[in-house]
Amino acid sequence: MNDTAVTIDEQIRAFASAVRAHLDDLPADELDEIMSGLSADLADQAADNDGVLELGDPAAYAEELRSAAGLPPRSEDGQRLRMRDRFATWRAATAASIRGSAFGAWLLDLLIALRPVWWVLRGIAMFALIVGTPLGAVMPLAPMSWLIGLALVIVSVQWGRGLWLPQNWLRHMRTVVSVVAVVMLPFVLALTLTPRVEYVGDEYSPQGLMLDGVQINNIFAYDEDGNPIDRVQLFTGKGTPLDLYGASGGANLFSTEDGAESQFGLHDDGLTATVPVEDYRGKPLWNIYPLDETDVDTDTFQPDTSRITRPEPPFTKAPSIESAQESPTPSPQPTETPVP
Repeated sequence: MNDTAVTIDEQIRAFASAVRAHLDDLPADELDEIMSGLSADLADQAADNDGVLELGDPAAYAEELRSAAGLPPRSEDGQRLRMRDRFATWRAATAASIRGSAFGAWLLDLLIALRPVWWVLRGIAMFALIVGTPLGAVMPLAPMSWLIGLALVIVSVQWGRGLWLPQNWLRHMRTVVSVVAVVMLPFVLALTLTPRVEYVGDEYSPQGLMLDGVQINNIFAYDEDGNPIDRVQLFTGKGTPLDLYGASGGANLFSTEDGAESQFGLHDDGLTATVPVEDYRGKPLWNIYPLDETDVDTDTFQPDTSRITRPEPPFTKAPSIESAQESPTPSPQPTETPVP
């Protein structure tokens, strides 16, 4: 390398050092970014001018770099720029860059006109943050929520107008709330605008014959003299069969020995099954009493078809109608339980 090249390199290093000294109020990372291409640019300039390099005032060059980066002039006291000033400068430079195109200017003017909408949305986000529920999900249910939401929206609007911020810490809180609102708004609006679906099921209505809310397991009929009737058909006044388990029958199925399926009902104890009478078509009849009964196999939960029997009536003889009119009603006599 010749002496001329060495001299140019020294000039470039000295000039770059002087420029850096005039930019030492900037953060180190930003300063390195601004200065990163300076030495290379000066070397290219010298090569284009046959090794002749004309350097101006380092201070003026430093101010040109500040202006190109959208930074304010160096403060008189040489202190680092405050974050607020740096942000304001960046915002102004960004706005100027956006307004450089017709579409960018139109879009920026539109966003500025929509600032009141943002103030309202920020109030809604504040409500969701404080109450923990989207505005549309709570307000119809809690009248007090209307007052809370309205108050927060008014506060947000006043903040947007630059009012109700007497203390500096409130301005910082406004900034924090705005950032949180931007993050929360997509979720809040999604929950608020999503229609709520409520599933309303049909009210449960017990099926079959009930007495005081308890399922009737069987019915035993007696004639006017108090004698039990072995087989009796019961109907309503409209001719509808008085089925023990309602129109659906026993609703429980079991397989018979010939491979067919038949219905059975289950007592409330879960251990006894009620078996209906079948007509000539094999259709179960649940209104012929008393119905046959059998035990339920606890392993298969199916009725034991080999032990289907006619249940014994609760009384061997009930009071007759005539004896009940002539004398006090005698106590019914229970049926004796056979010894196994």
